[in-house]
Amino acid sequence: MQSTSRTSAPALAAAVAALALLATACGGADSGSADAATGSAGKPVDITYWSWMPGTKDMAAAFNKTHPDIKVTFAEIPAGLNGGYDKISKAVKAGNAPDVVNLEYQAVPDLVTQGLLRDSSGELAESVKGYAPASVQALVTLGGKTWAAPYDVGPQTLYYRTDLFKRYGIEVPTTWTEFRTAAEKVRTASRGQARLLDFWGDDTATWAGLSQQAGAQWYGSTGDAWKVSITDPATKKVADYWKDLVRNDLVLNHKAWSPEATKTVTDSRAIALIGASWSAGSIKTTYPAQAGKWAEAPLPHWGTPATGAVGGSAFAITKDSKKAKAAAEFIRWATTDEAAVKARLAAGTSSGLPAAEKLRAAAKSTFDASYFGGQDIYAVAGAQVPNIAEGWSWSPVHNSTTMTLQAEFGKAQKTGEFWAAFQAGQAAAEKAITDRGLKLAK
Repeated sequence: MQSTSRTSAPALAAAVAALALLATACGGADSGSADAATGSAGKPVDITYWSWMPGTKDMAAAFNKTHPDIKVTFAEIPAGLNGGYDKISKAVKAGNAPDVVNLEYQAVPDLVTQGLLRDSSGELAESVKGYAPASVQALVTLGGKTWAAPYDVGPQTLYYRTDLFKRYGIEVPTTWTEFRTAAEKVRTASRGQARLLDFWGDDTATWAGLSQQAGAQWYGSTGDAWKVSITDPATKKVADYWKDLVRNDLVLNHKAWSPEATKTVTDSRAIALIGASWSAGSIKTTYPAQAGKWAEAPLPHWGTPATGAVGGSAFAITKDSKKAKAAAEFIRWATTDEAAVKARLAAGTSSGLPAAEKLRAAAKSTFDASYFGGQDIYAVAGAQVPNIAEGWSWSPVHNSTTMTLQAEFGKAQKTGEFWAAFQAGQAAAEKAITDRGLKLAK
């Protein structure tokens, strides 16, 4: 069947189903003797696996030690938006794609509508329904079909310095109103030397999670058309809230992941961080001298407990894999077996929260809880999964829209005029949808 990458825009639009996702052209059941879970003549089936995510090479090696019938050949690629997705796209179009890839949830619709992934309903749907929460299943089940298997989930949480909260007389805020009050108190109690938070106002993922928590739904579909709602009222509320904190000098606002942002925490000038379940590992690695001084708490909310999700990844089979059965066996092991989780997290620097609840005890066993004063961070993060706001979905153009948002957020970071960035993102997403030959709801 002809790849969608060669389909004209009108033909692509005509093939768009209820969720504006390719329903037929993105891979069906493979055929041929190569599509097997075991090799012939005693030889293992050799499948290829591309990923940039920590621990995945070690995980693949662990699989090979215990599965003699399948051999996984691992290759590291750049992170998704840093070139990984482009590499996957080019490989599929050139006919030399790997069998299995990792991808972030926000990239799933993009890769599906490009015709890069296999409809894996037959191989993975039953397994996914057995372990993934409904909110996570929705991120990989598009157009009624299963395109990937979730590995982890990233509910947003708040990390804070217990020693500095005590010094400044701060209670852990449970609402955003309490958060603002705490921000004022930190500035006053520290005589202007510290702030409650270094707000990464240029980070699109952070904004998406905060908007989701507030009830926003940036993308959706109506009939056969995509709907873009980046400038909805819930997002406006979030933008206005952080504009207030920035303009009133209640938070620091350095570029996300920058040396300057790191230094504010190292120097105890920022005493809390908004992160996700996976952030515990990076905090532990980045600030080793602060061991025993950090704790995790639910993200402050707007009056009813809720949170957004940031990050999270899945495994997918590429469109033209001739070894889908073997690839699916590897994916099922990677997403549901305790040995896979332990191998992936063995270095102890990651705190990824498995989508499968039964695997969280295994994940916990790999992480040195003493850094967080013995706190069970997996219990804290796991308890937030049911509070992830429902109804959120991604669009096939979010990866490209992110580039616009990131640039515009950076311009607004010091002034707090974030709303203009969301408006630019709305326009960019609408244009990208029509440029891709997809239908835009009016």
